[in-house]
This record gives sequence, C-alpha cells and structure tokens, in this order.
Amino acid sequence: MAKPKGRTDDMLIIRGVNVFPSQIETVLLNNGYAANYQIVVDRVNNTDTLDVQVEMTPEMFTDNVGEITERQKALADGLKSMLGIKAKVSLVAPKSIARSEGKAVRVIDKRKI
Repeated sequence: MAKPKGRTDDMLIIRGVNVFPSQIETVLLNNGYAANYQIVVDRVNNTDTLDVQVEMTPEMFTDNVGEITERQKALADGLKSMLGIKAKVSLVAPKSIARSEGKAVRVIDKRKI
C-alpha cells in the first residue's frame, strides 16, 4: 500500500486559514448569485492568493463597468467577513465557466508543493 496523498475533502489552507468551498457558496447565494463558481489558488512571492471567479446570471450581466466593479467589491467584502482573508473576485459572463459531468471541479490549485 502506498502512503495517502492529498485530501479527500475540499478544504484548503490559505495563509493559515481553513477555507471550505461551502463557505464561499453561502456568500454567493446570500448575495443572489448562482452557485456556479471556480476557486483558483496560486502562490506569488511565497504568499498564497485566492481568486474566486463567479459566473453572473443573465439578468445581472451588463455593460456598465461601474456596476460590475461595485458587485465585485460587495462580494469581496462578504468573503472577507466570512473567511477572514482577502479574496480577489472576478465576475465572468454567463455560461463561461466549464460545466462538468458528475462532481463539479470547483478548486484549481496552482501551488507547487
């Protein structure tokens, strides 16, 4: 038997804080967004970064950049209060995040371990 590698749950440790995707999903649902999102974790200058890409609903999609910026800031503030760490939020166009069969791939971890 080989030694176990990796985690079986989706918990991430980012800058010493345990982050569960369900916490991010709760913030999104409370703010009226669909639960289609992706979490990208990377390491820049030995510091972990958290980027959350959120798919907007067709009703929310607009060409007004100021409105999109306000929504991103509101989501970033909600995530900071829930998680305790700062997360970069990117609102993307509807249907731009790839759908997957079975369990959705929510976390993309680009850190080198």
